[in-house]
Amino acid sequence: MASTPQPWMARVTSSCSSDTNPTFLITFPDAKYLFNCPENTTRNVLQRGFGLNKYRAIFLSRITTRTSLGLPGFLMTLADSGTKTLKVHGPPGLSHFLASSRHFLNRETLRLEASETDVEDLDPVFKDENLTVYAIPIPLEGEQSDLKEQTPSPERSPSLKRSRSMSPEGAPLAKRLSRDGDTAQGSSSSKMKWTNPVAWRKLIVDRMFPGESGTKFHAQNSGPSAWELKQRLPRWSHRHFATSYFVVGPEYRGKFNATLAESLGVPRGPLRAKLARGESITLPDGKVITPEMIIGESSSAAALLVIDCPSVGAISSLLASPTLSKLVSRERQLLHCVFHMAPDNVMRDPSYIKWMKSLGKDTHHIVANDSVCSDGITFSSSAAMQEKLSELDEELFRIPHFNDSSQEGYLQDLGMGDRVLAAKQQVIGMRPLVPPCDSYTEGTNIDPQDSLLPQSSIQSVFSGVKEKILSELPSPIPSRGDDVSISLLGTGSAVPGKYRNVSGALVQIPGFGNILLDCGEGTYGQLRRHFGPQIDTVLREIKLVFLSHIHADHHLGISQLLVERCKLFPPPEYPITLIGPFYSRLYLSEYADIESLGIKTINGVHFLSAEDLEHRRPLKHDTTDIILTYNSVKLRLGLADLRTAAVDHRTTAFGIVLRHVDGWSITYSGDTRPCQNLVDAGMDSTLLIHEATMSDEQEVMAKDKGHSTIGQAVDIACRMKAKKLLLTHFSTRYPKIPVLGRTFTGQGEEAVTLPEIFVGFDHLHIRLGDFSRAERYIPNLENAFSEIKEDIEPKGDSLV
Repeated sequence: MASTPQPWMARVTSSCSSDTNPTFLITFPDAKYLFNCPENTTRNVLQRGFGLNKYRAIFLSRITTRTSLGLPGFLMTLADSGTKTLKVHGPPGLSHFLASSRHFLNRETLRLEASETDVEDLDPVFKDENLTVYAIPIPLEGEQSDLKEQTPSPERSPSLKRSRSMSPEGAPLAKRLSRDGDTAQGSSSSKMKWTNPVAWRKLIVDRMFPGESGTKFHAQNSGPSAWELKQRLPRWSHRHFATSYFVVGPEYRGKFNATLAESLGVPRGPLRAKLARGESITLPDGKVITPEMIIGESSSAAALLVIDCPSVGAISSLLASPTLSKLVSRERQLLHCVFHMAPDNVMRDPSYIKWMKSLGKDTHHIVANDSVCSDGITFSSSAAMQEKLSELDEELFRIPHFNDSSQEGYLQDLGMGDRVLAAKQQVIGMRPLVPPCDSYTEGTNIDPQDSLLPQSSIQSVFSGVKEKILSELPSPIPSRGDDVSISLLGTGSAVPGKYRNVSGALVQIPGFGNILLDCGEGTYGQLRRHFGPQIDTVLREIKLVFLSHIHADHHLGISQLLVERCKLFPPPEYPITLIGPFYSRLYLSEYADIESLGIKTINGVHFLSAEDLEHRRPLKHDTTDIILTYNSVKLRLGLADLRTAAVDHRTTAFGIVLRHVDGWSITYSGDTRPCQNLVDAGMDSTLLIHEATMSDEQEVMAKDKGHSTIGQAVDIACRMKAKKLLLTHFSTRYPKIPVLGRTFTGQGEEAVTLPEIFVGFDHLHIRLGDFSRAERYIPNLENAFSEIKEDIEPKGDSLV
């Protein structure tokens, strides 16, 4: 029992929108506790200024893209921001999910304790001086059965073809961890991997996050080698659970009544201190004084409940839970708020409504689902800047789609008045108890005050510019490929920021289909914001995805995109071909054990090896299926040639060259230092999309980190004889616009050889035929941004 009361609160940090899913944050003066960590959690925390310190624990309700995909990126950001210890709790699948990320998620400075629960228990899964947290795991009977598909490994090596482990992964976790006396520390690696896969995954996670005293992932002569740890995980085949959490805050002792102590003859000093600690004392005259005689009544502990009930079929199991029943009926606690992550049909179910009402008239309810939550703008800083840029050219700079309507009106029909609210980023006071209140007015959320560009600058620098430039341009000579468009979905590097998301670019070829070049975290949300009601059509038309390398900022969003593609009805007519290096394909193959990605279904995901398509190698395919996949994707997209180019980064990485039958071509660099192999592969490209992470003054840093400067990217374009250059992947040091310098001024001896050049912004939509116009905007953009002070954002350089 705490003696000094501390204020604490809960808040809705994100709700259901195009680019976020529900998260809830509990904050004390000295600690934070996060519930669920979906995609874009890191970016949302930065946008809303919640800070990256004091996090003690993260609780996941399910292991799905909608609830936990943001965890790897958030863990990396917390570790790089100084977090040393952290606990993560979730249902079965958490360790498999974490272990599948071992190729890009190692953080040696962080000590991570991951735990899973699949049985009901009144013992807490987490307890410290602030909170006691109980888990209520509910099996999802008959649901997500397709999640147990037997996904083939992306390679044919014997190490990835071993049969499924015979260990009973359906058994309770405690039994699986102790089976045959095996522990992560005590068994040989060859035995443990196949006889106790749970212990094997735990060993991997411990090595990924060893902290100061643990065994590092690449440690020599200390158990399994890094090579062994990187091999295909034992396949995961457990039941699926939705876990709800009952959270109890501290109970505080009553106030010490000094006047009453004086009247009872208790002297100042050690005797009063004992009473304050809850101990009885005996006075010199033999009189016994108990704490209850001096100290006022203790305050009841405030509690809240986080419910994840994903379907009507889960209601009966949830409401029949003996753990839930006992927890909500305990004395000396006040259930102040319930967060409901439940779809519309659950919230309308009579038995669920009856249960909600049984929790009492003083309990508040916050509901998060796609029906009741409006789709307002989440990342208002980026949207506000985009709105200003659209005044320069509304065709190039698209304002993100939003919709502030919702169907939350039916919540009032539940008969509980204003105690039931749709999730809108409310703050709920837990000590002192305060009803939910909105932290801001929701609507379009594009606040002029959020814009970097003052209206005075816009009017003086952008007014009439487009019209003037169009009048000065010579009549264009139509070229094949002019209508091919590039939509930039993320133009930042390493970590998502307020103004730039991480890497992603969509190429749309009219009449043929779409190509996605890299897919960093949040890419699907960016697609939804960019295309609005057309998102399903755009997603259906993606026929090729290229993942350049295993770093998280280039591929972590692909599982979300593939999950959403699986939901399309009718299903896509053609498969989606995914080209990437080995470890990217292995990660997806392992994650698909938990959640279906459509791998190897008829019109699902078909893998091609980036290594096998390297342009210096003869095309050799081992199986008819691979030959068919390669030729089919070329035919569907009208490509005359499709090859990769090994580039110079800090890990195995590739660029890609797309040459169309109509004569145009696009080369994409991915992450790389200046690389002659890319020049050779992409010679005479119509467009080069090249990373420009650092400014020209930071050439040494760029080389150390495996990147290029702006000037080096221009030089590569010139050597490649590319006709157009689009710069992207800018460091967080330049969250708004990179330092362009003399590269773009047209000065110097090499000016006449420069291609048409433009600089990327998130949601830029540019056709190959637009570069002549766009390039002439650069002086105006430089002027508009010249007086803007840079925000301090997390550097995250260790992620790139």
